[in-house]
Amino acid sequence: MNRLLLIEDEEIILKALTKLLERNHYDVTTAATVEEAMEAQPQSFDLILADLRLPGAEGTDIIPIADPIPVIIMTSHASVRSAVSAMRYGAIDYIAKPFDHDELLLIIERSLLRNRMRAQNQSLRQDLKRLVQAENINQCQSLKQLVNDLCALSDTDRFIALHGEVGTGKELLARVAHANSDRADAPFVVVDIPSLDTARMQATLLGGNTPMPGEEFMPGGMLHSAHNGTLIIRHPSALPAEVQLSLAQALDKRSMPGTSGARSINVRTIVISEAPLAEQVDQDVIHKDLASLFTDTEFAVPALRDMHSDIILLARHYLNYYCKHHHSRPLSFSEESESAILAYRWPGNTDELKSLVERAVLLARDTQINPSDLGLSSIADETYQHDFSLDEYFRFFVIRHQATLSETELASRLGISRKALWERRQKMQLPRE
Repeated sequence: MNRLLLIEDEEIILKALTKLLERNHYDVTTAATVEEAMEAQPQSFDLILADLRLPGAEGTDIIPIADPIPVIIMTSHASVRSAVSAMRYGAIDYIAKPFDHDELLLIIERSLLRNRMRAQNQSLRQDLKRLVQAENINQCQSLKQLVNDLCALSDTDRFIALHGEVGTGKELLARVAHANSDRADAPFVVVDIPSLDTARMQATLLGGNTPMPGEEFMPGGMLHSAHNGTLIIRHPSALPAEVQLSLAQALDKRSMPGTSGARSINVRTIVISEAPLAEQVDQDVIHKDLASLFTDTEFAVPALRDMHSDIILLARHYLNYYCKHHHSRPLSFSEESESAILAYRWPGNTDELKSLVERAVLLARDTQINPSDLGLSSIADETYQHDFSLDEYFRFFVIRHQATLSETELASRLGISRKALWERRQKMQLPRE
């Protein structure tokens, strides 16, 4: 039950409102002045309903005291000026007396919903910061220059391309670029193209006029959802050529398709792929008009095996993180484990490193992590010397883990969608046993 603080000096109105709110399942505490309201600890409520004209102080005086609790201002002096003034002081909404009871209840519910959404957004931002911090990408000397280059981009650099092997942390770097831009508090929208319904790619990305049954209608698609923020496009080569061209035109003109600039968009776009865009243009899988937008701001993300000096540092960082995450006792790597970590070629890059370290934390029986805890002792010595191809690694990883991981978990560890996992299984004649 939501707790409401009602501040009203007219006893008849106070009793009537209290009865109305309690009848609609609100827990109501009343006060006749701002001073009385302060004694009731206003920050302990879900919402405050305050009259503008009160003895000794105006209702708006409670706003900074109660922050961040939302405050609705009531007044019998209905005017645009008083409404603007109340909102300027920080009121979440405003209602003029005499008011309709249904209208008041609607405003209260809308204000509570808005406040819950704000709290959820703040919580999600904190979770995101925690997750990004857990990666602690700034530890990697090999990535420092790349991170610095991304952070140095101005907000006018609307197009960024990141390419590198699966599992190298390209999306994390995209988040770093977003978090260090003027758009940090704006939407961050990720579109995984291979996971989209092929028949609905253009509508999902760029919007449409006829939603499919059960779908939420988004006239501007995910591109419009990212307005004023950042749009991440994973694997753009999976888009049909005509959709790539429409996307390129929309991004270049800063307007939605077919709107002739009337419906403008302001989006920073980051594309993530495994190969450089020029190479994909040569292979005729990326439209040249789309690739040309990213020519000046394309960055290569190094594979973990090319960050030799950082591997142990990262492994220790992930070990500390997963010990805390799983409430484990402090653990450390044995010398043999660190030697095995350095010898292994890490075809799955940092995603595989994290997976094996987490596995070790869950399996370790001693305070030291041994190669068997990591699963490296079961890999033939020649594996350390051999650089897997992507297909070889896919087959190795799936066969090794499918007995203990679900399809969703396998896809997540491999950095692909469930659909892509199923398609690659069929292609490689590797059905789940």
